[in-house]
Amino acid sequence: MKNLFHIGYHKTATTWFQKKFYPFLENYIQVERSKIRDFFYENKFQDFSSDKNLIFCDEELSGNIHNGAYLGLFSEYIATKISKFENPQVIIFIRNQYDIIVSSYLQYIKEGGNYSFLRYIEHKEFDRSNRTSLFSFSHFDFHNLILTYESLLGKENVHVYLFEDFLSDQKSFISSFIKNHNLEIDIEKIDFTKNNNSYSYISLFLARIINAFTRKNVLYKYYIVHLPFIYEYAREILRRIKIFPVKSKSFINEELKQLIKQKYSESNKSLINEYNLDLEKYNYPL
Repeated sequence: MKNLFHIGYHKTATTWFQKKFYPFLENYIQVERSKIRDFFYENKFQDFSSDKNLIFCDEELSGNIHNGAYLGLFSEYIATKISKFENPQVIIFIRNQYDIIVSSYLQYIKEGGNYSFLRYIEHKEFDRSNRTSLFSFSHFDFHNLILTYESLLGKENVHVYLFEDFLSDQKSFISSFIKNHNLEIDIEKIDFTKNNNSYSYISLFLARIINAFTRKNVLYKYYIVHLPFIYEYAREILRRIKIFPVKSKSFINEELKQLIKQKYSESNKSLINEYNLDLEKYNYPL
């Protein structure tokens, strides 16, 4: 029996794999996300014994984008639990940090946040940012998490993919992905339509106002009063506004671009050397 763990990162098409790919495999069973969350996040007992191959797919297995996986400790804890499984293999999708940071901010707004982009990533009012749930640049140092899994599982059991490769040619990518992991599925029946729609500038503007009237999921925000159900209704409407889609470049000025490059350049270069990933093709910070 094999145990395959698709751990994210967030914002790298994990939802598509959960809904439109893994459920239709003939030689693997996808584990329910509720069971994954109970076992890995709530520390509740779950019996995963099976005579069939299992796939565990949940982006939170790589940590949470809004709290930096608690200085990476949460990610390491999950990695240790994964290492105890029989024949574990890990799939990690990474994404250009310029884009994934902006995408994380948009997700923060979708989940009820309302601070500006710069305030979200800088949170300067906290002298000790380790004491609360806040965005952390270190969470997107992909090499650190990959090294953790390599040390626990062996490099041969850690598989790293680029989200951009998937996005640029989905059918070709999935065809190779199937072969790499000996998956059995009728590729002609796969639905390649997109699941998650990004907010437009209009949606973003309206959401930040509406979110002042809901407590919802994120801790780092403000709200005037909590109005039940407004979040759910507003989110459904706002996701339908597709004109003027948000562009990552509009959030990242030259100063911030240099800061991001400084934080990830060496780490990304290590990934190029160790995994032969063409990060330069997709303008990763180098």
